[in-house]
Amino acid sequence: MTTLLSFLFVLGVLVFVHELGHFWVAKRAGILVERFSLGIGPRAFGITVGQTEYCISWLPFGGYVKLAGMADIGHEEVKGEPWEFQSRPRWVQMSVLAAGPAMNFLLGFLIILGVRLIVGEYVLNTTQIGRIEAASPLRELKPGDRVASVGGVRVENWDALIRAFEGARNSTVSLDVIRDGTPLSLQVFLDRSQTLGIDPFVSSTAGSVLSGYPAEGVGLQPGDRIVGIDGEPVTQWWQMKEKISARPAQEIEVRWVRDGVEMQAQIVSRAEQVEDKTVGLIGIGPPMESMVRMPVGVVKAIGRSGQDVVRFTTLIYTFIKDLILGKVSGRALAGPVAIAQMAGQKAQQGWERLLGFMALLSINLAVLNLLPIPVLDGGHLMILTVEAAIRRPLSIRQKEVLQQVGLAFLLFLMLYVTFGDISRIFGWFN
Repeated sequence: MTTLLSFLFVLGVLVFVHELGHFWVAKRAGILVERFSLGIGPRAFGITVGQTEYCISWLPFGGYVKLAGMADIGHEEVKGEPWEFQSRPRWVQMSVLAAGPAMNFLLGFLIILGVRLIVGEYVLNTTQIGRIEAASPLRELKPGDRVASVGGVRVENWDALIRAFEGARNSTVSLDVIRDGTPLSLQVFLDRSQTLGIDPFVSSTAGSVLSGYPAEGVGLQPGDRIVGIDGEPVTQWWQMKEKISARPAQEIEVRWVRDGVEMQAQIVSRAEQVEDKTVGLIGIGPPMESMVRMPVGVVKAIGRSGQDVVRFTTLIYTFIKDLILGKVSGRALAGPVAIAQMAGQKAQQGWERLLGFMALLSINLAVLNLLPIPVLDGGHLMILTVEAAIRRPLSIRQKEVLQQVGLAFLLFLMLYVTFGDISRIFGWFN
């Protein structure tokens, strides 16, 4: 019941917000909205207010806004009335179509921002040094040192430590350090031209396993301690991350310990673009015991939340590209059954996890709807763009063929991902 209710809640909110975008912009543009439906298929019940019918339909897998003079599938009779979709300028039509995905992007951003403002954000709850690069200006430190203060100011987490170092650039600063249980003071010059070149001391334990990533596929679980990568022992997070990052889209032998039992598997890392380079990822997060919540200001929260939306969007497009190029198996796709399962799991983990999942799914919905597939918003935008380029509308027959191809593709994709979801549940291809 938790799974079902969570799924309906998440999907209902995302669909409502998406269709609200189309509805609001269409209304502002003077286009008649004939129906606003949550769900698809036959109408279950509804009411009519003014010229618009608001209803709930029987199949809860989407929704739609029916605009006068426009049909997603088939041909809609156009009478040339000023309130019809086809009577409005092309830029207005494109604005109406783009408004749905835009609202999903906005919803994802607002959810991420709201959670960050309410509960803060995670920072590493340590000032212990795990690694120091040879060219670091902090070479006086040693791995294992715990920094207590910088320039006489106490630091209690990794974020505060880095901020203190950056704020003391181009100056000599005193450090209070605990080394092997003994306090000592150091003086270091923080040259602005050099990177800090340090990593925190964090164990190589998986704190989380991301759905759809390679680690989940081989059965890695939160709490598993990674002890080896390609035959080389690892004890710290940076060691493990460095070895995996260096091998994008390559097979890697990973060994881990769970309840005293060592396990191992061959994992093909996912290649993803991070800043200006391609790195390998297997989809695990650092141990939660090394993290602590800290409050964050509004301006910083807005900036970080915007960065999260851009990062999630980039990851989704990268996944789609890798899927097309055959770098990622289609079995990594999640359909309605898998999404329902994930919604139920996140709900059991708490409201914060459920909202985070909703934000990611909202961004996912925005990206997918912008793909140039006829029937989707992106497909309609593609047709309008082609018509603008050739300076004439496509024929009714051409549009119908495109719509039929798009619909057939989406139906096939829906059957494929649903079969994949069911096969994972029953372990048919493990």
